[in-house]
Amino acid sequence: MTLVVLFHYGEFQPLWQQRGLLQCGPHIAANSPGIQVIASRVPDLQQSLLSKGLTPSGVLVNYIDPFLIRASPLTELDSWVGPKLLVCGDLHHGPNPIGTLVTYQAKEFHDAVLVSFNPVLLQEVRSHLAVPVHSIPPGFFRYPTRPLNPYFQNRLIHVGSLGIHHPRRRQIVTKLLERKQIPFTHTVTRNNEEAADLYNGSALVLNIPLNNDLNHRFFEIMAAGSRQIIFGNKQLLGPHYELANRKDIFWVQTIEQLEDLVIKLFRNPHLLKFEILPPPSYDLIDLLKSCFGIREIPSWSKADTSTIYRELQG
Repeated sequence: MTLVVLFHYGEFQPLWQQRGLLQCGPHIAANSPGIQVIASRVPDLQQSLLSKGLTPSGVLVNYIDPFLIRASPLTELDSWVGPKLLVCGDLHHGPNPIGTLVTYQAKEFHDAVLVSFNPVLLQEVRSHLAVPVHSIPPGFFRYPTRPLNPYFQNRLIHVGSLGIHHPRRRQIVTKLLERKQIPFTHTVTRNNEEAADLYNGSALVLNIPLNNDLNHRFFEIMAAGSRQIIFGNKQLLGPHYELANRKDIFWVQTIEQLEDLVIKLFRNPHLLKFEILPPPSYDLIDLLKSCFGIREIPSWSKADTSTIYRELQG
């Protein structure tokens, strides 16, 4: 049985799970359906697969970002037998993030690269790499869903950190709180389920991209059934122009524009009452076919995830 092995640095993500996908990484709990791999080395990954009776080959998806590339990247990829896809997010982290990605790809070769959440940077990344580079947001990611809430509060809410790495976000949020021109709330959450509840219960959600980074929040808000105001321009979408026409997305570039828009929408509540479509969704097979530029991927597509779970838990 050939699998798609997703190596990442978070906990096991039930919402990401698709047929044939096996999650591995240093923070996967031993009692989860995934496989814990303590060291970020392909030989350790292969040994962990073998210990569960699984073939240590297939399609390898390496999900990482510039911070993790500098700290603890997956290494010895030349030991892996099968296609390798590098999925890189958060291309705003640290100094020279694109250079960090390029250097890593030179050391640890992948057959293709998927830029997640930075579609505006697609052409720049392509200019530095000799392999196929794609931007297909939201890729294999999935988010907590909520039904449309007809009883949302008339408020604009912002969810997220205002730490030292987010000075622009902190500046905008601080100004809105000081000016008190609109019903505005800022908070932080412990997990994406809690964030989805807050989004779903609010008329509008403020999305402040960082350095051209169209990140998870963009799709989390859609999945939670709420409307968002993006502090930026439509060029952030890169080649994905079709997303700019969604009714649940508004665009502003100044504090004054933001306040004027919120006041207008709250004075005309009918402008906020419409069906909110879910985020785009991609089948794993189709996503990989597009990234590798091929028509078919071998027999891994016949893998039965429930069987994998039983083997791992047996």
